[in-house]
Amino acid sequence: MKTELTQRQDDAYEFIRSYMREHRKPPTLKEIGNALGIRSTNGVFKLLKALEKKGYIEREEHTARGLRLVDTEDAFALDDTTPTLMVVSRTASDQPEQLRQRPTAYFSIDPYFLRGVPDVEQCCIARAGDDGMNGDGIRKGDYLMIEEVPWRDLRNGELAACLVGEMMKVRRFEHTNGRHHLRSGNRHYTDEMFSPRDPGCYIVGRIIGLMRRL
Repeated sequence: MKTELTQRQDDAYEFIRSYMREHRKPPTLKEIGNALGIRSTNGVFKLLKALEKKGYIEREEHTARGLRLVDTEDAFALDDTTPTLMVVSRTASDQPEQLRQRPTAYFSIDPYFLRGVPDVEQCCIARAGDDGMNGDGIRKGDYLMIEEVPWRDLRNGELAACLVGEMMKVRRFEHTNGRHHLRSGNRHYTDEMFSPRDPGCYIVGRIIGLMRRL
């Protein structure tokens, strides 16, 4: 885990990151100083030295633009290869093949949030249908990023997207004694249990992230 940054160090790091995103090259000491209101290049140098020591950047000496972000998979590094995921519409659990047939919108998602996903084409977005997992910070209406996988590929205890009737629910998934157990994270919601062949429940896949408008 990287060391915590001071506010001034964070300002410098975020400027470097946004500059590199826009210009596709690192800023100079003067450009950083101008952006942060630092007149002395020595003051900028000290900030960069601190960022380097804390593991956020690497510097190449005697080079005007000799900066490199250590986190090469920058969460803000959107480019032309940014994947686009569809927002699926309300779908009945007994008709899962229709899940992608009527998308309501499309979101561009930074590849940072899809790290480790072997096939981005198997990912989609859906709205959480209830507050059954608000104990885990997931609320009704949140946009859920879902990796569609067979239920057999889920580990017990994973957060899963589950179509129950026409409602997209998030639950802790467990499969024991030949049954799907959907565990709620809200004491006001009851756990549910289904046979894998029950048309009233379809396991869409694992939750890999969520988005929310504040």
